[in-house]
Amino acid sequence: MKYILTNLVSLAALSGVQGHAVMQSPVPRGTGPKQEELCGKLVTAVLERDLAGPIENAMNAVDSSYKCNAYLCRGYQYEDNVDNVHAVKAGDVLTFHIDLVAGHHPGYANVSVVDLASNTVIGELVSWDNWPDSTSGPPRNDTDFKVTIPNTLSTACDEGGKCAIQWYWWSISNSQTYESCLDFYVE
Repeated sequence: MKYILTNLVSLAALSGVQGHAVMQSPVPRGTGPKQEELCGKLVTAVLERDLAGPIENAMNAVDSSYKCNAYLCRGYQYEDNVDNVHAVKAGDVLTFHIDLVAGHHPGYANVSVVDLASNTVIGELVSWDNWPDSTSGPPRNDTDFKVTIPNTLSTACDEGGKCAIQWYWWSISNSQTYESCLDFYVE
């Protein structure tokens, strides 16, 4: 029985069953060689294994090679994503879809503009006090939503690598963090 249980747990880990939620559209930042260099092979491997999983799973793999902040865009680095930077204008409306793999962990969520150099929120675009909201939809307004690019970002986010739109979910019931980032600049 122990052998069967161990194999089932291993199979669940490999298949991504432990995943919870991730931005699916627009295509968010992803992993790459710069992330592996800064975050280390072990942390990067855990984050790659479950793209929708909590960041805390990767923190259990931290070793001496960890020199990044996995709580900023999951440790995914701008340098690995320069071909996926979105040019936007103030007033543009972006449509998002969050793939909710497992939503039985209530918490709160938001979509904010983050200054990447200081890891500070410089603009909140939308937030939910109760996420995922089991009473939403269809269509759901917590996994499918729109945000408007504010006029106030034109100076702070005028070139790629300065800002990202970050979808963030904190699951209160199990103390887990989920994030996805979209690199952009305001034309």
